[in-house]
Amino acid sequence: MVPKIKTLPIAIQAMNIKKMFPETKVTLLRDCELTWIHSITPSPLGDTYKVKLVYHLTESPKVYVVDPKPLLLAEGKQGLPHCYDQKKQRLCLYYPKYKEWDKTMLLTATVIPWTFEWLYHYEIWLGTGEWHGGGIHNSSKKEESNDKK
Repeated sequence: MVPKIKTLPIAIQAMNIKKMFPETKVTLLRDCELTWIHSITPSPLGDTYKVKLVYHLTESPKVYVVDPKPLLLAEGKQGLPHCYDQKKQRLCLYYPKYKEWDKTMLLTATVIPWTFEWLYHYEIWLGTGEWHGGGIHNSSKKEESNDKK
């Protein structure tokens, strides 16, 4: 019987990121925290964004867009869609209650591709004002009333 893995070690996460992005730098802190900063382009015609992924073994991974800052808003919108923190530009990539990510999953197979996907849908949102990336969206009443105009 194969023992069930409770948490992938940070070193395995870092090794997989380096394997997928050999030119990038992954910083480890005491074998319990990983930081990855990398510039990504979500599509061939898309812009380039510098993102920062921070993952601590005791928390869910957090992804921020660090450049450009601030991200542009779609016309008539008051804030970014699917974003935990507007000022820090922390992206909402999955719904924790649905357990779409857990500590046994590789960041390179989940959170990093989801970041590309979020930015791809962000660029569509910029042009159309409509979020097509799915997910659960907790928009404010003010934004909802603007959407109806």
